[in-house]
This record gives sequence, structure tokens and C-alpha cells, in this order.
Amino acid sequence: MLESLKRLTKHSIVYGVSHIATRSVGFLLLPIHTNAFSRGQYGIAAVVFTFLAIAVDVYSLGVPSAFLRQYLMSEDDAGRRRVFSTSFWTVVALAVGFTLFLEIGARPVAQWLLQDAQHAQLIRISGGILFFDSVNVLTFLLLRAEERSVLFALFQLANVLVTFVLNALLILKVGMGVEGIFLANLLASGATFLFLLPVSLRKLSFCFSGETLRFLLRFGLPYLPSTIAVVLMDVIDRIILQRLAGNEVTGLYSAGYKLGMFMALFVAAFRFAWHPFFLSEVKKEGAKELFARVLTYLLLACLFVFLLICFIVDDIVRFRIFGFTLFGPQYWDSTVVVPWVMLAYIFYAAYLNFVIGIYTEARSEYLPLVTGIGAAVNIAANFLLIPRFGMMGSAYATTLGYAAMALSLFVVGQKLYPVRYEYLRLVHMGIAAAILYGLERHFHAGLPFWARAGMTLAFPFLLYITGFFDRNEREGIRRLFRRLAWQA
Repeated sequence: MLESLKRLTKHSIVYGVSHIATRSVGFLLLPIHTNAFSRGQYGIAAVVFTFLAIAVDVYSLGVPSAFLRQYLMSEDDAGRRRVFSTSFWTVVALAVGFTLFLEIGARPVAQWLLQDAQHAQLIRISGGILFFDSVNVLTFLLLRAEERSVLFALFQLANVLVTFVLNALLILKVGMGVEGIFLANLLASGATFLFLLPVSLRKLSFCFSGETLRFLLRFGLPYLPSTIAVVLMDVIDRIILQRLAGNEVTGLYSAGYKLGMFMALFVAAFRFAWHPFFLSEVKKEGAKELFARVLTYLLLACLFVFLLICFIVDDIVRFRIFGFTLFGPQYWDSTVVVPWVMLAYIFYAAYLNFVIGIYTEARSEYLPLVTGIGAAVNIAANFLLIPRFGMMGSAYATTLGYAAMALSLFVVGQKLYPVRYEYLRLVHMGIAAAILYGLERHFHAGLPFWARAGMTLAFPFLLYITGFFDRNEREGIRRLFRRLAWQA
């Protein structure tokens, strides 16, 4: 058992690091994109990326969701080879069909998506990106199935590096416009396909099983609504904002949203470790008390990160490196959406904790309902709030959507696996964080950077003096400070 836990921990850490690195490419590219493009151009790019995020799941009709389960359930190598080959050729056929549709219908799709048929070339490039990405997803799943987590991470990191380098070359050296962003992604996805091809060929043959395909579609298609709903939660606001407020506002909002993704990366690190943790602890005595304490500590850490980023975000965007500020000056106003985007992902952190009952009771049929409620609230709130509040309406809508999703899962989770959470402590630290946030906002303009950053440390101190920590926690904090003092 100990060896199994060690193996699980190792793979969870490797996958977590590679996932965070992959998602971080957006931050790495911010100095290039926000200094090279106008708000309107960046808004166009944001809408196309939104289209890519939604379309990549539709491209494969849920086959990758079913592949991993069926591959691992196969009893011999011939069965696994049959599952992979059937999945691979199905995804390739679907990807070819959808890509041909985008190539032929590029102009009407561009007119519908971007309100301008002149951007048809972006749609054609997107078709190529989607082809390679949908096939690459399947091969990455094969690596996960074989527990080759290090190789998985290396390929992911190589994709990040190639994407960054090609963006820098095509945009800064060659001087390409927005097309350079997507051409760089197309070349990076194609290179990743070539890197992964030897992995695919080891399991690939020309065999095809209609019975296997029927199972893959029967198992995978029901996942599509839930998967798409979660994606919509993240990206649909860009399309609605572009329709209601234009490309410039969308570009400004998208830049600020990426800064708010600091919280998403922090929560992602927890998510990779959380599922194996609670599944291994759920049958032990005191598990529910443990899960309640995990939520308290998780939200405590999230609120600390929230305050830190909010207090210094204006300095982050003005940070100068190699002659560029991290954000171009025309994007500095985007920081107003950052607190709301981060608050949305704090609700997502709570959602992850509430999912315990879904897994322990095997009631996954609730997930499409829960995620659907979140997506519906998000979309409705965008249409209602953008006309009045502009891009802040999208930020508010994102928070409301994630809050609705978390609350819905809380209600379901408490019926399936009731946990008595530490409600008073959660309210306690929420009030403390709100007080500090309000004070910093009031005095923000007159405070130097060190003072604003230092105010973050006031959060745990305020909790300490107001009795948030119990006796064991206070003693643990004292031991930690004594150890630090001794080492100093």
C-alpha cells in the first residue's frame, strides 16, 4: 500500500507541475501580446481562443473521455491495442471532417464568430490547430494510462517552450499581426504531434472495432454537456462581451482575466492532489472532520493569495523587463477585473471540496445538472450585466456562475455525503479578508509597494489575535516561529 501511495503521489505531482506550466504560457506571452497588439486586435484573438476551447471537445465527441476507462479495463495487450486504434482512427476521422468544414466555411464562420469575414484565415488556421490538438489529447491519455508521467510532462513542457519561442519570433521578429499568434500555435501543435507519433505507433494498428466504437460513444457522449458547460464557464464571457461591447473592451477584459488566473493555477495544484487524497481517506475514522478542516485551510490559503495579488497587481502590470512593461500601458486598466476573477476561482476551490459525495456514491449524473446551472447563471448574468457595467459585468457574471455551481454541488453533496463544515470559521476569515481588502482599497493610492505587500501579512495576524486558530493550531504556529528563529 505504501508503495502504491508513493507512486500515486509522484504522478500527481508531475502531472500538477506540467499542467501549471502549460497554463502558465498565457502569462509568459502577456508582455509580447499586450505590447504588440491594440485592444481591438487582442479582443479578436481572445474570441478565437474561446472558439478553440469549446470546439476541441466537440471535435472528438467525447471519445477521449471513454478511451482511458476502456483502455485500462482491457485485460490483454491485444484488447488495449484494439481500443487505442479504434479511438485513434475515430478521432482522426472526426477531426478531418470538422477541419474540412472549417476550411470550406471559413468566411461564414468568421462572419458569425468575429463579425468580419476578412478574418477567415484565422478560422482556417484554427481548423489545423484543432486537428492536431484533438489527436494529441488521445496520445497524452495513452501516456497517462501507461503511467509515463515524466514523459507526459516533458512533452507538455516542450509544447509550452515551442509556443513561446514561435510567438516571439513571428510577432516580434517577423512582425506578423494576430495571425502570428495562431500560426505559432498551429506549428507548436504540429510539432507536438510529430514528437508524440512514436508513442502512438507503438499501440496503433489498422484494426477497428465497431463494438468498441459503440461503447466509446455511449460512454463518452454523455460527458460532453458537462465538459462543455465547464468550458463555457471559463470562456463564453469573451464571446458575449465582444457581441455587446466590441473587440477593444473584450481585449482589455481578456488581459485582466489572465492575471486573475493566478488563482486558477493555485487551485489546480490542489485539484491534482485532492481526488486521490479524499478517495484514500474517505473510509477512515474521522474522515468527515478531516475534509471539513481541509476546506477551511484551502480557503484560508486562497484568501491569502487573493489579498496578495489584489494588493500588488497594479505593480505587476507595470513591471519592466527587457524594455517592456509586463502589460502594455493601454492594458493597465484591466486590473479592475482581477479581484472578481480570483473570487470566482475561490468558489471553484470550494466546489472541488464538495465533490466528495459524487465520487463516493458514484452519482456522476448530478454533474451535468450542477455545471449546467453554473453555465446558465454565467450566460444570463453576462447578458444582463454587460449593458450596464461593461466588462465589469462579465467579471461579476463569472463570479456568480462559479458561486452558483459551488452552491448547487454543496446542496447535492450534503445529501449524498453530509459534512459538517466549520461555518463560523469560514465566516470569520471571510470578514477579516474583507476588512483588509476594504482598507487597502481606501488607502491604495497613498501606500508604497512595500506597505501594500506587507498588508497581506496582516491577514494571518488579524486572524490570530481575533481567536480564529484553536489551541493546537496556535501551538503549531509558535513551534514554527521558534524553528525559524533558531535557524536564523
